[in-house]
Amino acid sequence: MAKEKIVQLQMALFFKGIENRPDRLVGKIDDVMGGLFDQMPTIIPIPSDAPAEFPSVIMRSSNGVYVCNISKTRIDLVVNLAQSSESFSVNIEKFLNQVKNFSRVILEMKEITRFGFVGTYFIQKTNPISEIQTKFIKNEKQKQNLEELSIRYNSRSSYENLTLNDVVEISKGEINGTQEGIVIRRDFNNIPVNSLELSLLLSTIEAHKSKFVQSGIMELI
Repeated sequence: MAKEKIVQLQMALFFKGIENRPDRLVGKIDDVMGGLFDQMPTIIPIPSDAPAEFPSVIMRSSNGVYVCNISKTRIDLVVNLAQSSESFSVNIEKFLNQVKNFSRVILEMKEITRFGFVGTYFIQKTNPISEIQTKFIKNEKQKQNLEELSIRYNSRSSYENLTLNDVVEISKGEINGTQEGIVIRRDFNNIPVNSLELSLLLSTIEAHKSKFVQSGIMELI
């Protein structure tokens, strides 16, 4: 297994207002995404008092790699890559292309106010806590006898008329139940706006895609 690996990539789009019939989005998504979701969609009856963000429609691929969750307030495209044999760069570029098609079809049907581009990564390390300590903790007394350690921070920036969050979480973790290392989760999103145009959404992701490639993740640790 490669020492650095993408575990999961996710694109979330947040609707303006409530979508009372999430099931109506399934057909066009299926058409545009090229048959990725080859299993029958799961439609879950949701009580009226349930949280609006709870998924009521789940689309899946038969190999378990692709999932699309749709709720009344958001839609998420998820790709699970822990078992992928393709390279880091190939997986990123493939997902970015899928995000373009996914975003286009959703914005044809719905207005959105916010996006979230989330990546979860695994870096194999024999002593992950020591690696995190070296990077983030300078006080020697605080380094003693640590069994658990996690770091979370948010870097805020702007692009065009968007205010952006870059939330990074770093912790010790495992993959496949055997390999120990560092898990990095990066959540790149915007403060909600009245309506987010497709061109601005795609240009924002393109301008910041270096955050999700291998070099952009490795520099965090």
